[in-house]
Amino acid sequence: MKLTQVLRKYHLGRLTRKVWYNQRDRKITANNLESRLSTLNIKIIDPIDLIRPKKDFVRIEPEYIYKRPKFDNTHPDWKDKVCLSYKDHNVLQQGLSQAQLLLKTIHIENELPQQIKEKEMDLSNNIHHLVKRTIYTSNIFDAHQELLPKRKDPDRPAWNFPRDYGVTDLRKTHNLFKKLLQICECVCGPEIVRTRSIFHNGIIKISIEKESHLLQFELTFDLAIVSTKPLTKIEDQNAHTELDFPNIYPFYPTLSLEKMNIYRTEDLYPIEGISPWSNIHTIFISHNAEEVKNLTELPVIEDQIHARSMIKSFTAAAANARQKYGPDVKHLPEPIIVQCIESNGKNFHFSVFQLNTLDINKIEGIRNFWWSSPTLQLYEKACYEVGKPILTGYNPEVVKKLFAFYKNI
Repeated sequence: MKLTQVLRKYHLGRLTRKVWYNQRDRKITANNLESRLSTLNIKIIDPIDLIRPKKDFVRIEPEYIYKRPKFDNTHPDWKDKVCLSYKDHNVLQQGLSQAQLLLKTIHIENELPQQIKEKEMDLSNNIHHLVKRTIYTSNIFDAHQELLPKRKDPDRPAWNFPRDYGVTDLRKTHNLFKKLLQICECVCGPEIVRTRSIFHNGIIKISIEKESHLLQFELTFDLAIVSTKPLTKIEDQNAHTELDFPNIYPFYPTLSLEKMNIYRTEDLYPIEGISPWSNIHTIFISHNAEEVKNLTELPVIEDQIHARSMIKSFTAAAANARQKYGPDVKHLPEPIIVQCIESNGKNFHFSVFQLNTLDINKIEGIRNFWWSSPTLQLYEKACYEVGKPILTGYNPEVVKKLFAFYKNI
């Protein structure tokens, strides 16, 4: 190899390390300095004591020591009367038929109220282009990586697939909800937007009597639109007398509800009554297949998913009604209307609930109403194929209904 001026230069780092290597075994020379200072009555102090002086800690006995309560009859919230609870992970075994009898609600199938149908209109290609971009960014271009649920093959239940990383369905749904609402706000204009407000992760809880049972619904929703004015009444309280309740005999309407003895009978509504946006308008629910499961190992069916929408809509309307008219209200002076959109990021279900009464003991008298449309698929496929992002089967009807819900007053 030809020698150059650069190769003749010294490597100072190597020389420095060589010096430290040679000097590592050098012994400290004894100079008797400590004994000389002692003869002069000079006190020697360790510099560590000056830099970090020792502190004497005085132990203070606490006046009260918290003890975690046991989940038995010694718990402060223990009650002898059993409470039947329904939470986010529960489903009703008999689906919509059981929910109708449980909540004293008439189901108007496969149609939405006329006032919402009138607000459905054809949207421009620019809006549909924005929605498609939203689907791309929520499902394909999101760089978030998380451990996905385990894959299972029914034909080979013992086979372990390698774990996958990617964007979870719950994150896709949340992103889709937020971005679709942003498009609605931009298109509808300030006249409507100034009367709306959005909050996240709302918790609603009510306790209600049904015959000899105490029911408690403690539920959440991912997003909620609240408005300064309540939604307009859809039907008269005595309408739909020609419709009747289903028969689920020999099952009872409280089938599959969890029994609890530790609970608090309280109502919880996430918005204060003094707020100008105290009226519930639309709730958005994400269906998480990893959380919502049957008591058995059977898969959750579509009818049970729709029943969750009905129960969550009833809970939101009931909590709003008790805040307005008091905790003892039975028959409401004015009905409470709640719109609901449930989705897993791909399939969308639209429904409207009209709460007329909180007296759900018997099926006679004033009843509640619930309108629902068939489940709609926003797209057929949104993923990578051969390294290319693709979106197929886009359904514009979903966006039309979403805009109609947002514009409804």
